[in-house]
Amino acid sequence: MRKVLSLLALASLPSLALAQPVADEAPPAEMAAKVAEMTALAEAGGAGPFKAEMVADPSLPTHTIYRPRDLRAATRAGPLPVLAWGNGACTNMGNRFRYFLTEIASQGYVVIAIGPVGPRVAEWKASLAAPDAPVPADRAPSSFAFQLTDAIDWAMAENNRRGSPYYHRLDPGAIAVAGQSCGGLQAISAASDRRVRTLMVLNSGTFAEGTKPLAGTGDAIKASLRRIHVPTLWLSGDETDQAHKNAQADYAAFTNAAAVWAWHKGTGHSTHYREPRGGLFTPVATAWLDWQLKHRRAAGGEFTGPDCRLCKAEGWTVSSKPAQ
Repeated sequence: MRKVLSLLALASLPSLALAQPVADEAPPAEMAAKVAEMTALAEAGGAGPFKAEMVADPSLPTHTIYRPRDLRAATRAGPLPVLAWGNGACTNMGNRFRYFLTEIASQGYVVIAIGPVGPRVAEWKASLAAPDAPVPADRAPSSFAFQLTDAIDWAMAENNRRGSPYYHRLDPGAIAVAGQSCGGLQAISAASDRRVRTLMVLNSGTFAEGTKPLAGTGDAIKASLRRIHVPTLWLSGDETDQAHKNAQADYAAFTNAAAVWAWHKGTGHSTHYREPRGGLFTPVATAWLDWQLKHRRAAGGEFTGPDCRLCKAEGWTVSSKPAQ
């Protein structure tokens, strides 16, 4: 029923990528080389041990899937963790973070991003790396927090469906939700789902106490942090990142599970995602997922302990705390 509601709700919004595709368009000359490099790296499948691909599945037309091309090879050591992803600006375009998500999938993850694949013109415009404009509080939503839950529902159903390429190849005990900016708020809303094992909030954080939830973000307000009981990573830019203070306040208020807030000097709101291989935040996000979902202790050393690697890396400030 929820999937039907998702389709009905999305189909009712004229601005979505479900509309007829627009004509292709070439990027400006100054961007052509950069876009070509990033696209080539993504189409090559990423830098991880499992070359990844971006695919659409007719049984989930409201989302885009990033996965290892050879699922059999990728699951020889065990089933794959699942990451449900919400886009910056709550954009309903599954290739909005293509470069970043391809790299994560190539490390042995199945990533399900909100939104179908949008037209190529939208993809290269997203590659300009300009900060996302603040989302007006009264704007009509183009995607919804419940789509992250839809992604998890679909993945678990496919994991149990004979004949599915994902049959018994996904790990029900290794599910994450994450998102950037407005998508991070969607992830906060979805993180209270009992199937979720960890949360990543990138360039995002809830607004001041008493503020109404932003359209499309479910119940993502300060009070909703109390319903989250899984380890959480806040990853943000410096003071020029419009979400820096929100992330700082959420990290300070969060007490139910272990948490890390890491931010990088010289990084704005959406600086890195449209860089080759997804930019500076890609290895950090992957290390967190490896630690929380694959239980790799060495990956945890990126964030905590006397030899915390990220703490010593140039430009990074890292705070961590256990559940209180």
